[in-house]
Amino acid sequence: MQRERYTHFHHRLAPLQLLFLCLLFLSLASCGSSSTPSGLAVSIQQAPASRLTYVALGASDTFGIGTDDPQTQSWPVDLAQQLGSSVRLVNLGIPNIHLSNALHVELPIALAAHPQLVTVWLAVNDLADQVPVSSYANDLDQLLSSLHASNPQMRIAVANVPDLTLLPHFQNVNQQVLSKQIVAYNTAIATIVQRHHALLVDLYQRWHELATHPEYISNDGFHPSVIGYARIAEIFYQVLQENPQP
Repeated sequence: MQRERYTHFHHRLAPLQLLFLCLLFLSLASCGSSSTPSGLAVSIQQAPASRLTYVALGASDTFGIGTDDPQTQSWPVDLAQQLGSSVRLVNLGIPNIHLSNALHVELPIALAAHPQLVTVWLAVNDLADQVPVSSYANDLDQLLSSLHASNPQMRIAVANVPDLTLLPHFQNVNQQVLSKQIVAYNTAIATIVQRHHALLVDLYQRWHELATHPEYISNDGFHPSVIGYARIAEIFYQVLQENPQP
């Protein structure tokens, strides 16, 4: 069967976001040092013991596309606020990025921030752009392995693929094929998350209310709206609360 292909949203924000991440990596301050893949020594600021450093790895949904002000209206911002005033958020979301690229662009910055909490939502772009499940699974396994190796006590929450058949953007594609691909991706995500003892944020099940809440999606028919992001943050928060750190 010929594989179904989907159009995808492309934004001009990615280069600016990459520049922001480079500046962030260079400005995480000056206690201790780390090295980039190119060997450049970078000074890193350790968060005070009383603070929680939270890093969000992701793509445009993590960045906050679909809102008027992504810097203040993304779901990681909402989640950080729910976690408390002592949280330091490092949002590494880059529009259009795939998991394989995030391994080289986002992961080094995440490790340099020395987080206690990491969220990962890097799946929709890979699925939409036809990245083979096997390749995606290998990349996710590598990502979680690297995070845990840096800090075995790190809490990692990984979101899966929501039911994309409910989004206006996907209404003109073969729904049966799309559903099978979602199941394949989510099966791989669940297996790898369990292998690494991370937390699965099952957006496919917990965000199925999209069917009756079209206002959760922005005008582009693809990305969440402000209230949609707020709901995603609630789901992440619920999973963290249901699985307290020992």
